[in-house]
Amino acid sequence: MSYINEIPILLIIVSYIIYIPVRILYLSKTGSYKLFKEIVYLLLIAYAESLLYLTIFPSPGQTADGVSINLIPFETINRYIAFDGDVAIPMINLVGNIVVFIPIGIFAVLLYSSIKLRHVILIGFTCTLFIEFSQLILSSLGLLARSFDVDDLLLNTIGVVLGYILIKLLILL
Repeated sequence: MSYINEIPILLIIVSYIIYIPVRILYLSKTGSYKLFKEIVYLLLIAYAESLLYLTIFPSPGQTADGVSINLIPFETINRYIAFDGDVAIPMINLVGNIVVFIPIGIFAVLLYSSIKLRHVILIGFTCTLFIEFSQLILSSLGLLARSFDVDDLLLNTIGVVLGYILIKLLILL
């Protein structure tokens, strides 16, 4: 999993170079802005690009050897729980699928303070569904060695909900 450290810094910088002047132009026409929200937007861009990089682009050393599809809920989760080998592998996959999506719930609340949980769930599910379908299509074309797994949809959406709950609790403090 060494590819996790290879965050697409250049892509983020290029995005900022394009986004910031366009955003300044837009804000100059509307006449109002909130610095905190603008910082959140910049962080959201970096997060989204990093998430896509981690989930869509192939990992070093992986070969595209076919498409793996799991449509049975809890099959992969149960397989990881029953895993006899090194516990780190299932933990990284299970916990990682949750943790990496927590920021979506946080960003949703920071950008839209009155957003309802059902909308956050819909946003999170849609984001993860996009990623899973992208992995399926790109794997089908032989470009990736990724899988489509309904358990990823579940775990990722749980992560988004946890992010929503976490930020709501922090705001209450």
